[in-house]
Amino acid sequence: MNFKSILTTIAVVALALGLGVGAGYLVRNSGLIGGGKGVEVEQGDYSAVYAKAGGDIVLYSLSTCPFCHKAKELLDKRNVRYVERVIDKDEVARKEADGLKIKSVPVIYIGDQSMRGFDEAKLVELLEKHGKKA
Repeated sequence: MNFKSILTTIAVVALALGLGVGAGYLVRNSGLIGGGKGVEVEQGDYSAVYAKAGGDIVLYSLSTCPFCHKAKELLDKRNVRYVERVIDKDEVARKEADGLKIKSVPVIYIGDQSMRGFDEAKLVELLEKHGKKA
């Protein structure tokens, strides 16, 4: 290997690392996948959501979202019945999510409230507020 090819290899590796780190930063901070930071709880009339989904708790998720999996684990652990709408696997669910202006997941509808993002304590609080105690 000559000096020029060594420099080229170093530059390519540095660029690849920089792109990987930058992509990770963008995914974490874009709000596409919502962790505890920036969790929003909103009031509203979500009867149309429940009517379409066929349940009184609705979870919009992505199949690859770790926070969606945590939300499902918590709901399952507390024996809470819910309807999951996986927007990257179901075209109808994706269209529903688009109509609801869902830009990040998970989004959980419970009673007159919706929670965007995942925060275990807030989800437990919402469940208890709406009579879904363990």
